[in-house]
Amino acid sequence: MSASLRGFFIFLALVGFVALVCVWLPFTFLPSVGSGVALPVITLPAEVLVGNVLPGFDFTNTMTSLLLVDVLVIVIALVVGRAYRSASPDRFVPRGLTNFIELLGEFLYNQAYNLLGNKTRAVFPLAASIFLFLLLGNWIKLVPGYESVGLTVCAEYNVFAPDTDPEAPGQLSYRVSGLNAQGQPTGILTLFNGDNDGDGVFNLSERAGQKVVRANTLHCEEKYAWGKAPLAQAMEDRAIAAKRAEAEAKGEKWDAEKEEKARKEYHNKLMLKVLTAEEKAALETEEEKLEAAKKKIEAADPDRFTLVPFFRGMTTDLNLPIALALIVVLMVQVWGVQALGGSYFFKFINLPALGKLGKKPLGAIDFIVGLIEIISELSRLVSLTFRLFGAVFAGGILLVVFSFLIAFVLPLPIYFLELFVGGIQAYVFAILTIIYASQAVVHHGDDEHAHGEAHQAGGHH
Repeated sequence: MSASLRGFFIFLALVGFVALVCVWLPFTFLPSVGSGVALPVITLPAEVLVGNVLPGFDFTNTMTSLLLVDVLVIVIALVVGRAYRSASPDRFVPRGLTNFIELLGEFLYNQAYNLLGNKTRAVFPLAASIFLFLLLGNWIKLVPGYESVGLTVCAEYNVFAPDTDPEAPGQLSYRVSGLNAQGQPTGILTLFNGDNDGDGVFNLSERAGQKVVRANTLHCEEKYAWGKAPLAQAMEDRAIAAKRAEAEAKGEKWDAEKEEKARKEYHNKLMLKVLTAEEKAALETEEEKLEAAKKKIEAADPDRFTLVPFFRGMTTDLNLPIALALIVVLMVQVWGVQALGGSYFFKFINLPALGKLGKKPLGAIDFIVGLIEIISELSRLVSLTFRLFGAVFAGGILLVVFSFLIAFVLPLPIYFLELFVGGIQAYVFAILTIIYASQAVVHHGDDEHAHGEAHQAGGHH
């Protein structure tokens, strides 16, 4: 058999495999059994798991990821530290996890030493900790099931929409089979029933779900007592707490009866929002408006659900990248002051340049450059934050969209790309920390000194 003919048969086998796994399985077999890959609800803010853990503070699924990664970092530190203490330094041979961590640490340390020289010991611990922390956080989110197992709750309308919007379209929603009014299930989004219009037919075009409106959510919460989303419950509890505080400030006693009355008023207020301005104007009494709103809600489909995963990639929550960026920018100033003392701040407000204007008029330019340095320092907050947040969040969306379009095999290259991007983003954040620190510990404008230290550092490996 010639090489061309053998290649032809291999090509036919590849085409058959792709047709079977990437076309027949997701688009024929799965629909025939009433299931299919659904597009997860993509939301920018982290989803609330437990509302009002502290007054005004909600516990989100990115916080569970944060705690998990913290535990993993501590465990790795303990395991590696114990391994190093198990033998004398001249006899120790790293293996497995210890070898991998040593490889990463040595690589990053060499990078830091080339830039920082004898200042490396001050900066490296933070940079290395950030690198390992982000690497684990970015990679663990790729574990199958990590972001797809959670609480099945009523899909939420846009709670931030104006009260004048009677629909306030919000989250994508799905129908889930096997639910009842008593028990709260957990689910995997990819196993949601695809019959989103309730006609008993699985339609592939419905895998992306349907947006819910106010009436859908309110009817769902009324039908399924367990189905109220933690965010909705937290908002209600805060409103009631405000009423209680107002009553107690007036010296009134707050009891169970007043609590029940306040909650009823809160629910009635939500119900009235489903009516348009014209519908409200056509009705005279509050009772008539409530009755009309109740009928409108009862006519809406209540079986609209979404999934609140227990875990979500921690860097997809903007709060974490900006917190890390603030820590890095603050520590850069600390390292600068430790290395140069008070003269470090001349980098931003160049008083010596102003004092020498008589001899060096061009010193005015140095002063202006210092002011620009202030803007540059603040811009690092933005660049560090959105580089990390944007790359990881966009990568997650790309992965779920590919899984939605072609369920099997072909998304694998995107999966491995995300492994690479997660590692690169962790490295970029850590190396930028080192670069910013190296710029801070070198006297601004002292080029000879800067080049001398760079040359000296470059000679050590």
